[in-house]
Amino acid sequence: MSDSLPDTYNARAIATAYLGFGSIGILGGEFTLSVVFGTPAASPLAITKGLLFVVVSSAFVGFLVNRKNQKIASQQASVKASLEQLENVVSASPVPIVAVRPDERVTRWNEAATEIFGWSKAEVLGKPLPTVTTDHQLDIKRILHRTVVEDGVSDVEVELKNRDGSIRKFLLSTALIRDEVGAVSELIGVLVDTTEQKRRERRLREYEMAIDQAGHAIYLTTDTSEITYVNPAFEQITGYPRNEAIGATPDILNSGEMDASYYEELWATIQTGETWQERIVDRRKSGELYTAIQTIAPILKDSEITGYVAIQSDITDSEVVKQRLGVLNRMFRHNLRNRMNVIEGYAEMIRSEADDQDTFEDAENIIKAAKELVALSEKAQTVADVLETGGTTRCLTDLVEGAAEHMRGEYPDSTVVVDIRPGVDVCVDNRVSVAVRELLTNALEHGGEHVHVDVSWSQRDEGRIVVRVSDDGPGLPKSEWQAIERGRETPLEHGSGMGLWLVHWVVTKAGGSTRLDESSLGGASVQIELPVEATHEDDTKSANSFER
Repeated sequence: MSDSLPDTYNARAIATAYLGFGSIGILGGEFTLSVVFGTPAASPLAITKGLLFVVVSSAFVGFLVNRKNQKIASQQASVKASLEQLENVVSASPVPIVAVRPDERVTRWNEAATEIFGWSKAEVLGKPLPTVTTDHQLDIKRILHRTVVEDGVSDVEVELKNRDGSIRKFLLSTALIRDEVGAVSELIGVLVDTTEQKRRERRLREYEMAIDQAGHAIYLTTDTSEITYVNPAFEQITGYPRNEAIGATPDILNSGEMDASYYEELWATIQTGETWQERIVDRRKSGELYTAIQTIAPILKDSEITGYVAIQSDITDSEVVKQRLGVLNRMFRHNLRNRMNVIEGYAEMIRSEADDQDTFEDAENIIKAAKELVALSEKAQTVADVLETGGTTRCLTDLVEGAAEHMRGEYPDSTVVVDIRPGVDVCVDNRVSVAVRELLTNALEHGGEHVHVDVSWSQRDEGRIVVRVSDDGPGLPKSEWQAIERGRETPLEHGSGMGLWLVHWVVTKAGGSTRLDESSLGGASVQIELPVEATHEDDTKSANSFER
């Protein structure tokens, strides 16, 4: 940008020159006419009038030149002020402003450019743009060429690098600065950083895709409950197409199954800025009822609630399955117990009246089988109780020692050794006691006479604890543990009972994992790895409810 200002003129010198040339012209002309050409000389009065005219004309010329100088001085002050203002604007601009000559060397570089890119003004002036990567050189040349041809460009997306090598995205607008003869002296560019905006736009697109593809019904409402958005899963689950749902309220789903107090508590929760999560029974457009776990959270802007987001997880099928299993379990246990009591009663009668050893032993086997089936049904109820009941926390050392002491009473001829490492007196989910007791029972019934229980910190995760139950028996059949690892049984590969499944389900429910190892005693070793609970609630009643 040229900083040159218009030149002024010396009014006195011009007036003096005009006076001198005028006076010389009059006197010299009169002398030439009278001496050279012999014309009569002019009168002194005429010569005086001529000289007077020259004096007045010189004064007038000086006056005009002085007026012109004043206008030029005013223009100079205005241009200077404009240049200073422009410099101040460029310097104080919150966005980077950079200017280059036609040869692409930097002429201007404001503070915002230094903050964004990392190079100081002194480092870049007179040098090629340092922000342009090699693979973008051609792009910048094209933009500069367009600037000259089109007299500037607007909002062109460019990528420029920082001093640390990171790449940022900008919108570039350019303009030309020409010198006094109209030639391009500078190309000035204004850069608007869009890196964060692009990142937010990308995240927004990702969120939109995630919501659209989510398997849960999601809808948004205003603070007055008018639906403003529904995702495809909402349409599929409720049966209401988007154009019918938007503009309506969630009352279109009201089944009449939930009483007024449900909705009163719901609104009392979300209007205070808290999140609501409860089971709800709603009605599809077809009239069919469905059950969902519904979560509603307020949308806040500057601490003001502007709307709500609701998520529904359709659990209708799982609710039906749960009901069926509950009924089947109750019927199975009730009928099985009654039938087994009858079978056991007849078997005991046969045993008491047996005349030979074979009949006696057959009756004994029937009684044993009946008791095992009853125990199996009780174990199935234990599984249901443990998995459907919320756990509390309990001291792990008390849990293990209690289970071991109980087993010593049940199996007085066996040895149960407990080895607890120092510093592991921590809290775990109390439901784990069921798993520990089940492992001890399996080890003592099917493993051997010696069982070792080790409690120590996990070698893989310092925030987890390990309980290892080892025995000196023949070990677990491979098919039994493979079914556990696979997560399902097959007709050819299945367990012989429910014990290991019970252990697996309980430990998984408590956030832990199970693993089968070789025992140093020669048998099997089942390892339970558990997360440590943050608090200890001494709820003896709840803990003992799983130990009867």
